[in-house]
Amino acid sequence: MRRMTASVRRIAASIAIPAAIGLLATLACAFLPPLFIERGNGARITTIHRGVHGWWNSRDAVFGMWWSNLQLMDETLSSPIVDGELPAWAEPPPPPYPEGPIYRVATLALGFPQPILSLRWTVSTTKQNFPMPAALDDQDTSIVYAAEDFLQRNRAGGPGERRILWGGVLVDTACFAACAWAMIALARRVTRRAASAAAP
Repeated sequence: MRRMTASVRRIAASIAIPAAIGLLATLACAFLPPLFIERGNGARITTIHRGVHGWWNSRDAVFGMWWSNLQLMDETLSSPIVDGELPAWAEPPPPPYPEGPIYRVATLALGFPQPILSLRWTVSTTKQNFPMPAALDDQDTSIVYAAEDFLQRNRAGGPGERRILWGGVLVDTACFAACAWAMIALARRVTRRAASAAAP
């Protein structure tokens, strides 16, 4: 009975320890990049269409951070189409949209290798300057400004919406846990071999 209990404990430990390391690594890869990254790679501006509505889309990415800035176009199409790819976390909300010349939806996603948290800013007034219009957002600064606003609330008072991306949490944790398990298993094997070689 004692042997069975010890075996169960070893199995539980062999699962729990890598899983805990995997979760910690997942959180670190989401929350450390906003603290240290000072520049993006330079945003690329394209257009997408969802239904009869067209959007300017500015996108940038660095390690652990993804930026997508959407600006609604004034004119609508005569027939609906779906054109242009976006990750699920960056998709625009469904219509109807506010009346007026300004409507922007920008999203910062955090995590690696998959994002685990999305942060969204929505602008429908001229009183708010951040995020800037997507049609002009071709520099390497918006992704960093978004991270700063998330941490310090110094540009737009912080994101208006936060969402945990559970699929990314599972993928990242499993990935890092597998790496941790492999490293622990290798360390144990090397230790056993060294002990065997040292034994008389």
